[in-house]
Amino acid sequence: MAVNLSVSESILTTPPELGAAVSHTLRARLLSTLFDNRWPLVMSIIASTFVAVMAYVRLHQPWATVWLCADLWLLLGRLSIIHAYAVQGRKGPLSPGPWAAAYAPLCVATSLLLGLGTMACVSTADTTLGSLAIMVAAGILGGVASRNAAVPRLAIAQICAVSIPIGIGALLSPTDGSWILIPPLLLYVAAMASIVRRHYRGLVALMIAEQNHAELAARFDAALTHMPHGLCTLDRAGKVVIANSRTAQLFGTSVDMLKLNLPLPEFLAHAGFAQFDATLREHFVEKCAAWLREKQRPLALELRNGRQLELRRNPVPDGSAVVIIEDVTERRQSEAKVLYLARHDSLTGLANRRELRERLEKILANVRSGRATQTAVLYLDLDGFKLVNDRHGHSAGDEVLETVAARLRQTLRHGEMAARLGGDEFAVVVEDATLPSIVAIAQRVIREVAKPYPLAAGVSMSIGTSIGIALAQEHEPVDDLVRRADEAMYSAKKAGKGTYRISGDDGERQPGADCDASVGAM
Repeated sequence: MAVNLSVSESILTTPPELGAAVSHTLRARLLSTLFDNRWPLVMSIIASTFVAVMAYVRLHQPWATVWLCADLWLLLGRLSIIHAYAVQGRKGPLSPGPWAAAYAPLCVATSLLLGLGTMACVSTADTTLGSLAIMVAAGILGGVASRNAAVPRLAIAQICAVSIPIGIGALLSPTDGSWILIPPLLLYVAAMASIVRRHYRGLVALMIAEQNHAELAARFDAALTHMPHGLCTLDRAGKVVIANSRTAQLFGTSVDMLKLNLPLPEFLAHAGFAQFDATLREHFVEKCAAWLREKQRPLALELRNGRQLELRRNPVPDGSAVVIIEDVTERRQSEAKVLYLARHDSLTGLANRRELRERLEKILANVRSGRATQTAVLYLDLDGFKLVNDRHGHSAGDEVLETVAARLRQTLRHGEMAARLGGDEFAVVVEDATLPSIVAIAQRVIREVAKPYPLAAGVSMSIGTSIGIALAQEHEPVDDLVRRADEAMYSAKKAGKGTYRISGDDGERQPGADCDASVGAM
């Protein structure tokens, strides 16, 4: 709508408030209030046309007819602008400035017409008509002061456009003493102007507060949307009233699929287990409900896709609560990795000394004498390993150690444990086996370790291993058992390497134990 805003620039000015100029956005909101509600406008025109009709009926003057027709014409003009503004506003964002520039002159013209009509009524000898006109004018001005307070200069201009002609009419009235209307009229104008300014200040403060609140809400929404954790807010009844988009992402669903105003267990069951059977959902609901009653530890939850979540409930003093949902998959994996590395050798992946010791402590606690089967520790030391490092470097040595570990895993049965004790020393734990079975394992290990080792450098190396065997005794400390196996291993090395020896006491206790090069006793 091409209307020059400068035509009504003076009366459409929005004065500064709270020590600062009114922003462009706030000014647009203030101007748009002119088009908000058309019904007070219609009611005021009905009241003024009623006065015009009564003036024509009682006085039969042509000016009453002109007043009535002009009033209706201005009403149609104002309503058409309001309607056009509303239609255009539904199509997209709209600047109210040009529309207000076209609307403001009609407002002032309507007020001036009311003032002139009231002046004509007051200037006649019909005191009843004059009183009616003044009463209606005062009521309409009260509505103007309220409805158009967002544009204070326009409202005050309308008040003056009505009041000044009334004052002139009082001076021209043939009734004696009509001039006494002038002082209260001036006070009325001052009071109405004060009301307009007060309404304007309150309206500006309210709009600024709403704008700040909207900005704060937008920042809060952005924080909720982009925070790394899921967040659910529960009301006093335990129902979910707010859930951010991260919550949906963690459960592998969309925001549209989240159902609010449900108890937290049902909300989470629908979000994370809607695609699974009812039994699984019911199990989770019971688990979550029990967790809410405890109100202490976090709730660990593992989804079918392998993702691990952790829920924490934070109560709020008003009885509501905030539930934080965190994806702890990487943290749990890191913790598991740290725990694994604390118990396993970083190069070969075999158990380390700590894991071996703890395993043996548990095993030795159950060792009893006189049993047909026994537990044994095989202590391995590689023969010729130093030559690999000296000729081809430590990287080649690492290759050999990794291959030895792989061959040990392939050679051992389920339940038998291999560990790297450091350097080129290894240990094997065999549970519930007879001595011939233990010896057979030692022989297999020797054969497997003795096979050639192709290296990345393109060469092949051969090494061997010497093994010491110690059978666990009742109430024997772990250190003593490992020491005896170590001593037996050194005995095997002295015997020519590439063989094994059984700890002396164990060999004497075992019937049928050979003492040749293959099954030697210390």
